Amino acid sequence: MSYDVVLESVEPGFHGPVVAALLTASIPSRTVWRESGGFRNATTVGLGLNPAKAERRATSCPSVVARGVTLEDAEHLKAYLQAGHFPEKAEWPRPEPGRACCVVAIRPAEEKA
Repeated sequence: MSYDVVLESVEPGFHGPVVAALLTASIPSRTVWRESGGFRNATTVGLGLNPAKAERRATSCPSVVARGVTLEDAEHLKAYLQAGHFPEKAEWPRPEPGRACCVVAIRPAEEKA
């Protein structure tokens, strides 16, 4: 079974960390293999959003940020987005312990007919 990760809402004041998290989130179980100079390197696959798309997703909730991922990957993405991503700006707020930057839902993927 596959799942969709849906960004339901962004908490007030946490827009920046959520956009940054959308840009840096990666799906651990999906890798891209490249061979260079006789060495194979693996890189994890991200959500593939550019800054404008990430901004749109964060401001037009609810929005689907990942479709058809495994439950393990969906839970990883949910935790990553709820924590937010902070290195870009030191002044961005941090969520209080037990709180999150946003509300993220995991739903069973809709079957295509």
